[in-house]
Amino acid sequence: MYRSYFLLLLLFISFGIDAQNNNGNATRIELNCNAKDERFDKFQITLALFELKKDSILSMNFEDLKPAIPILVKKPSGYRSYAYGFLYFNGSLNPVNKGYITVLVGNPYHKNPVLFVDHNQNFDFTDDTSYQLPYFEEAPLYLTLKNEKHPQGQIGIQLSRQVLTGRHDFKHFMNEYFSTTYKDRNFIGIEFTYREQRYITHSGFFRNAEDSFQIGLYDGNSDGLYNTSMIDKIVINDLEDSVFDATNPLKYEIIDAKKSPLTFEKNGTVYQINEIDSFAKFIVIQPSKKMDGMGKIKTGKKSPNVTFHLSNGERLKLRKLRKKQVYLYCSQLNAKNFQTDTFILRQLAALDSNNLEVICILYSKNSYELRIFQDYVKPSYKMAYGTKQISEQLGIKSIPQSLFLGKRRKVQFYGKTPHDFLRYYLQLHP
Repeated sequence: MYRSYFLLLLLFISFGIDAQNNNGNATRIELNCNAKDERFDKFQITLALFELKKDSILSMNFEDLKPAIPILVKKPSGYRSYAYGFLYFNGSLNPVNKGYITVLVGNPYHKNPVLFVDHNQNFDFTDDTSYQLPYFEEAPLYLTLKNEKHPQGQIGIQLSRQVLTGRHDFKHFMNEYFSTTYKDRNFIGIEFTYREQRYITHSGFFRNAEDSFQIGLYDGNSDGLYNTSMIDKIVINDLEDSVFDATNPLKYEIIDAKKSPLTFEKNGTVYQINEIDSFAKFIVIQPSKKMDGMGKIKTGKKSPNVTFHLSNGERLKLRKLRKKQVYLYCSQLNAKNFQTDTFILRQLAALDSNNLEVICILYSKNSYELRIFQDYVKPSYKMAYGTKQISEQLGIKSIPQSLFLGKRRKVQFYGKTPHDFLRYYLQLHP
């Protein structure tokens, strides 16, 4: 009777699952979205501005790493005062200020100063485009920086007025930092500077009969080119996510010119990269049946003795389960089919608790999400915090993903969804 219930359950769930197979064709994805990465809203990058004295500025010497060089500039007329600063951009090749774009601000103490960006790096601001800088409640200024050698290679910069309300310690620290670090120039004060946020990811959408997700190219060194080996990255996101995480190994694949083909894994499917546009206009991907090189532990090999931190506060070492088979399910709250999968995990946990252990490894940026889920769902299976170390030890390259271990931690296979694993286990133990 008990087995019959599970067989009926499988038939019921099967009707709700898309049965179409991937056709294996290559897909060109247009990367026409300027996307945020995880640092966009977290990092507090300041466009520092220094007083322009007469017609000379000092070159950028980041924290006195090299001697500052006086540079004569040509400034536009009609402003009572001027300030200058620098935008970091590796696409700038000027040997005097390599890696930086110089900017000039007219009337920096006014409500809406005027910004001049020296795109051609000739230090003549009379031939440059001007922009009106925003006041506190006004929309940020967006501008584009183009690679000097390859103008199609671009990054976006967003500038907004520094919000200092209630941030007295921050204001004091920043004023002291810039004044003491750059003693050879006059810092105009943090309240007259701007927050700098960078768009260095171009993204698009992949959709087929089986899956859908976002994919993008991340410019790791901010030079406007998006295929630099061992620096730039292919970043992958679920449709619901608005921010790409280029620091999470489960969310990116680093571009490596020595790897051919370059591959990444998403929702259990391996995709190979056929073409990457260096200007991040498009990327061409294709589903692949090849699983080699994805970091997985080979079948029959023993998995590492991973230590799990469970949601109830306990620690569990994998070797303590050596007398059992272990089904590990790795996911996150907004992953594809998460609700259905965790529902089946509950059934799996009740199926053969003497011989089978079920562990849900949940990846989340905030640990409290796991505790909330634990309190709300009260799962019968074990729940553990997902970490970078666990994913590396177990060869997990994307989520959702699963791994089935036989007794003594011997790897049996990867990739069966809870639905498929339930069917497999019932056939194995009729």
